[in-house]
Amino acid sequence: MKAASSTPWACWSLFVLTLRRQLLSRQTLACCGLSLLCILIVLAWSRRGEPTAKKLAEQVLVPTFVAFLMPIFAICYGASGIGGEREDRTLIYLLIASLPRSLVYLMKSLAASILVTAWCTGTLLVMCGLAGAPGEDVLPVFLPASLLGGLAYAGLFLLLGATFRHGTIISLVYWFFLEVLFGNLPGIVKRVSVAFYVRCMIYDAGEDMQLGPLSRVAREMFAAVSGTTATVALAATILVLLVAGMLVFERREYRDAS
Repeated sequence: MKAASSTPWACWSLFVLTLRRQLLSRQTLACCGLSLLCILIVLAWSRRGEPTAKKLAEQVLVPTFVAFLMPIFAICYGASGIGGEREDRTLIYLLIASLPRSLVYLMKSLAASILVTAWCTGTLLVMCGLAGAPGEDVLPVFLPASLLGGLAYAGLFLLLGATFRHGTIISLVYWFFLEVLFGNLPGIVKRVSVAFYVRCMIYDAGEDMQLGPLSRVAREMFAAVSGTTATVALAATILVLLVAGMLVFERREYRDAS
């Protein structure tokens, strides 16, 4: 009875400790620097003549926020959730704790998800706010897709960190090469990438602004799905990655932990 009542408190303590440790880290400094760089890009862009919501979306937010900042936030806090513990040689303390491993992974996932959500929301609000009226128009178009995309990336990179040694490097390699490769392949192959569904949600929500691939050929090759389908796919991906990560962390032997 006493052990059962102490489990929620232990989970809460681990969650708070993880949140504080990840917030006060070099990953946060990297997020601050890169966010500031993209904010400066928005300020420079807003000084151009005749800024429109469509131009802001296509010329600034898609290449800087969706394709760059959002995955970076997820790598910083997702890959370091378990991967950082392995690199710092502190994973052994989690493995010998009285908490079930699945709950340890769940607390790590919750902390990473909250940080990624906060960074995505805060940075997007600042970027759209500085862009003026066009920013107010595109904010509701980008926010839902960015939150779901960030959470899906965080779940994927947390799983990679729990599965492989040097999970941060593997996450960067995946993001730099495989996401770009899958995203540029014709047909349905690109549907294995998170970026595809994020863009589908944005294109569907931004239909009134005529957002989408620029040329007719690019639109045919992109083969977008509906926004509802993309939303369901991302939500299912987040859930599947969480369950897969809990199972992997529960069963894996970490011989390099000590």
